Amino acid sequence: MFQGSVSIPMEETKLPGGAPQEAPLLTHLKKVENHITEAQRFSHLPRRSAVDLEFKELSYTIREGPWWRRRGYKALLKCLSGRFCSRELIGIMGPSGAGKSTLMNILAGYRETGMKGTILVNGRPRDLRTFRKMSCYIMQDDMLLPHLTAREAMMVSANLKLNESMQILTALGLQECAQTRTNSLSGGQCKRLAIALELVNNPPVMFFDEPTSGLDSASCFQVVSLMKSLAQGGRTIICTIHQPSAKLFEMFDKLYILSQGQCIYKGTVPYLIPYLKNLGLHCPTYHNPADFIIEVASGEYGDLNPVLFEAVQGGLCSEEGKKNSRDKSDSSCPSQCYTDTGTLEKHSFATSTFTQFCILFKRTFITICRDTVICPIMYCSIVYWMTEQPAEAGRYLLFMALSTSTALVAQSLGLLIGAASTSLQVATFVGPVTAIPVLLFSGFFVNFDTIPKYLQWSSYVSYVRYGFEGVILSIYGMNRSELECPDTMCKFQKPEEVLQLLDVEDAKLYVDFMVLGVFFLILRLATYFVLRYKVKSER
Repeated sequence: MFQGSVSIPMEETKLPGGAPQEAPLLTHLKKVENHITEAQRFSHLPRRSAVDLEFKELSYTIREGPWWRRRGYKALLKCLSGRFCSRELIGIMGPSGAGKSTLMNILAGYRETGMKGTILVNGRPRDLRTFRKMSCYIMQDDMLLPHLTAREAMMVSANLKLNESMQILTALGLQECAQTRTNSLSGGQCKRLAIALELVNNPPVMFFDEPTSGLDSASCFQVVSLMKSLAQGGRTIICTIHQPSAKLFEMFDKLYILSQGQCIYKGTVPYLIPYLKNLGLHCPTYHNPADFIIEVASGEYGDLNPVLFEAVQGGLCSEEGKKNSRDKSDSSCPSQCYTDTGTLEKHSFATSTFTQFCILFKRTFITICRDTVICPIMYCSIVYWMTEQPAEAGRYLLFMALSTSTALVAQSLGLLIGAASTSLQVATFVGPVTAIPVLLFSGFFVNFDTIPKYLQWSSYVSYVRYGFEGVILSIYGMNRSELECPDTMCKFQKPEEVLQLLDVEDAKLYVDFMVLGVFFLILRLATYFVLRYKVKSER
């Protein structure tokens, strides 16, 4: 042994079958070592001050029916109060339709219209602009770009939010799949990667919407263990969870259980069963407490929600918590947070707007190169050589560039239609309808000079026109030599005759490129503003 070290005897006890068992002291030390390892995994992240979240008399109502025929109001949340503290893993539970996601969306700032009540951050009224920079929201469906690898996605997030590159894939057990594209990751790996992308700037408040949905038991345990470690590191972790297993249920520090928009329990996990027992509700032996409380909330034991709601409003849990605190009991419901309230730390991204634009542009370029947008390039390559076009690199590259640009504009139009449509059915109807005039007035079916004057304006707003002009110019323009003719008579032997027939002899190739670029930018910007408007209108 080294000098100054302490030797731990490797004691063993024997099970009835004779198999050796590690001493309880050694097992405890291993747990402590694992705990330290879990806490140290995120020690390299930027330091952030702790944040406590409190809400008082929170209610939320929506208007029923379409805008032209309102049927009144419906209350989704009713008189909710609570306090979520740092270093706590908080689980919002309840049956389907209880208001779990609604409550979390309101706390995260994604819902404002129709809300009444007070939300405090470290004891002060919440400023949404500041709070959104210090919090993150990880959705149930992982919104990952499928054509990026885990490392590339991580680097994009790090470069956007920080002024230096950093990696935390190893800390989350994702190093082995760093070069794997996200569409090939398992459900648990996708969830951990989604967490890793948000952990780059170490937000003190993290919201998780059904983080274990669709995962197997092993992946569920890994995700909840990760959230527990994040909470122990000083963060406020809030998640909605439907019906966890008993093993996962015991990992939560605090529960906030909803039923029909009302709180029927708020407190620690160990005190849930005694709390229900005091109200005459006895959980069967060997029954999962999480399943039991959901059964109670769903009305399987009768309509007990009014009784539970009155008990919470009457402070039964908090009063019992104070009593247990005086008795130094571990099952008390804490009434105070771990941290003192104070001023909020300012959160902002270290990168400039231009830097963020360059990073996102590079990401888009990588995605386009790996996406099935590559199909038009393959198709056009085959068409170019099958039609025996000149074997000139310049003409071929121009032809490919114009075809790809037209495809990107068409994709942008599809994104705009999808963003502006109210449903998938409307989008599938509007798409073909808008494609008809775009193709009809492009000059491919009808020459420009034969279009009626009162409809000629429509040809200028058809992006296909500029793609068609450019393709014809790249093939038959730029002083191409006369076309080869077989023994029979050729109708068109001079390229100029083809350009005159299609009425594109006066067109400029650079103008077609510029107009397609303008179309691309306008449609993408329009999609952005439509999405921005829809997000704001839904808050």
